[in-house]
Amino acid sequence: MELRHLRCLAVLAEELHFSRAAERLGIAQPALTQHIQHLERELGVRLFHRTKRSVQLTVAGRLTLEQALRTLQQAERTELIARQAGRGEKGLIEIGYVGSAAFSGILSRTISAYRKTNPNVDLHLHELGIRQQLDDLQSGHLDIGFLRLPVKQWPVGLTSLTLLSEPIIVAIPAEHRLAKRRAIPIAELAEESFIAMRYMEGVGFHAQVEDICRKNQFVPRITQRAQQFAAIASLVGAGLGVAFVPKSLGTLPIPDIVYRPLANIQEMSNLALVFRKSEPAPAVVSFVEKVRRTLRGR
Repeated sequence: MELRHLRCLAVLAEELHFSRAAERLGIAQPALTQHIQHLERELGVRLFHRTKRSVQLTVAGRLTLEQALRTLQQAERTELIARQAGRGEKGLIEIGYVGSAAFSGILSRTISAYRKTNPNVDLHLHELGIRQQLDDLQSGHLDIGFLRLPVKQWPVGLTSLTLLSEPIIVAIPAEHRLAKRRAIPIAELAEESFIAMRYMEGVGFHAQVEDICRKNQFVPRITQRAQQFAAIASLVGAGLGVAFVPKSLGTLPIPDIVYRPLANIQEMSNLALVFRKSEPAPAVVSFVEKVRRTLRGR
């Protein structure tokens, strides 16, 4: 049984006339007759009563037609899904992100822009640390990662696009002696207690701050660590210390805290999209291309 035979059955059942049905199908009338006869032999039943004057469905023909229409509809649906998947318009993308990608607005803007043009692609989001994202990207458990650079030793097969570059600033309690300063030299923070991200060797914001401190011959006195920037800001607001943070953290409405630029510090914190260089999945490829076009548009 072939789909073309079922299509012949469906059209002939509508027209009840071999010539008109053959014309609609774009085939010769003898070919249509052969297709119907083949289907009847395959099923072992008569589907049509045929005389010189009329063509009528048999009882078996009517029941067979109902199932044939369902089969044809499902076949069309299968073809549509396959073509959409091949164009990257349908599929599943597993996305990892660090918390700072969320409060910076980059994550929501990127996801929203992609969904406008690819509403049939399912997106599963997972908040994960940088090392976990890199491991999961390499193993195939993730397709896309939003994370903070630097990554000093890139896993084989991964690459990145920088989405956002923003200044590194200092968060201080609102009642702090330096709160009224417009910009704060790093040397002025020598005696302060610092709240920092949990240590991740060679990756992310902490690694970048370490490099900046080393270049400026400055060793921060770290007394507290936290997993997320929002938690760090809350501890700063509680008066437990100061912290180096990306500028976008200032969008969070946390009381009793002020943000000041660092004097003479030019380094920027970069938020990046990370993905596999040789990505086979069309939906993931379309996601990356959407991001590339957006970046070019800026």
